[in-house]
Amino acid sequence: MSRRGIFRSISTAVTGALAAGTIDGVPDARASAQTPGKLPFSALSAPLSGGPFVNPEKVLLWENTRKEIREWLESGRLKAAIIPTGSIEQHNEHLALVADVANATLIAQQVALRLYPQVIVAPPSPCGYAFYHMARKGTITLRKSTFQAYVFDVMSSLQAHGIRTILALNGHSGNHQPLKDMLPEWRKQLGITLDSDSYWLGIPKDFLAKIMESNPGPGHAGEFETSMFLAYCPGRVRSVTMEEYDAAQLNYESDFTPEVREFLTRDGRPLERVRGENARDRKRQEEASLATAEKGEAFITKATGSLTQKLQQMIDATESGRPWPTR
Repeated sequence: MSRRGIFRSISTAVTGALAAGTIDGVPDARASAQTPGKLPFSALSAPLSGGPFVNPEKVLLWENTRKEIREWLESGRLKAAIIPTGSIEQHNEHLALVADVANATLIAQQVALRLYPQVIVAPPSPCGYAFYHMARKGTITLRKSTFQAYVFDVMSSLQAHGIRTILALNGHSGNHQPLKDMLPEWRKQLGITLDSDSYWLGIPKDFLAKIMESNPGPGHAGEFETSMFLAYCPGRVRSVTMEEYDAAQLNYESDFTPEVREFLTRDGRPLERVRGENARDRKRQEEASLATAEKGEAFITKATGSLTQKLQQMIDATESGRPWPTR
C-alpha cells in the first residue's frame, strides 16, 4: 500500500476511535485535560505495574497543597525536582500545539513515579525558543534570554525551598542548547546538583532504528511524536489526509509579513534557511502515517528508564557530596 493509502486508512481509524473515545484501548485524553483545576498540558499517567499504587497527580507540584509540600520536605524524602520545558508551536496539520511540553511533562511524571517519593515535577515552561516556526500560525516563541530567565527563576525558587537536585527535562529541540549554555553559570549561582537533558536523547539510536520505519530519529511532528501522542493522548491527534494537506496549498518559503520576517531572522538566522521548508513540512506529514500507539509506548518506556537512572545518579551524587557532572 502507498503512504497516501496508509495515511487515508489511519485517518479513518483515528476518526472512528476518537468518536468512541479510545484508540487501541487508550482513553481519550480530552476530558482529563479540561478538568477544572488542571493545567491544559496536564500529563496523563497510569500507576506503575508491579509496585505500590501512587496517585499520578501526587508527583505534580501544582496538585499539592503548601502543607503537603512542607511536610514532604521536612520528612527528608523529597530530594529532587524535574522542570519540564517545551514549546507551544506548530506540529503540522494533525498534532495539537502542546506536543513538546506535554511530552516532556509526561516523561517527567513517569520518572517521578518510578523514583517516588524522592522526586516532584515542577510546573513546566510551556513556551520556549521557537522563532523559526513563526511562519506557521499558532506558534508562540520567547526570546532566548526570556526562556532562560524563566527556567532559572523556577530553579532558584525550588532551591530556596530546600531542593538540592534539579533536572530540566526538555521536550523541544530549540531549547536544548540555550539550557546547556547556562548550566555552568547556574551551577555556580545555585550551588546544587543541576543538569538539563532532552528526553529523546535517552533513547538509543539502534533502538529507534529497529522500531521506526522513517528516518530513525525523533523528527518533528512525524512518526516519533505522533506515535507518542497516540500512546497517551490520542484526543490530541487529528485526522488529516494528504489530499487535504495538498489542497491547503501551504507555503512556508515566501510571502512573509514584515512581522513574521523579523521573527524568522532573529538572532542572526539568515532568511535563506527557509529554503526547502515546504518539502520538509510535507515529508513530516507523510511520515506521521507510520505512527502507532505501540511505537509510542516503546519510546516512552525507553526514555523514562534512561532518565530515571540519570536522575537517581544525580540524587546519589548530592547525598554523598560528590560533584556533578561526574565526568
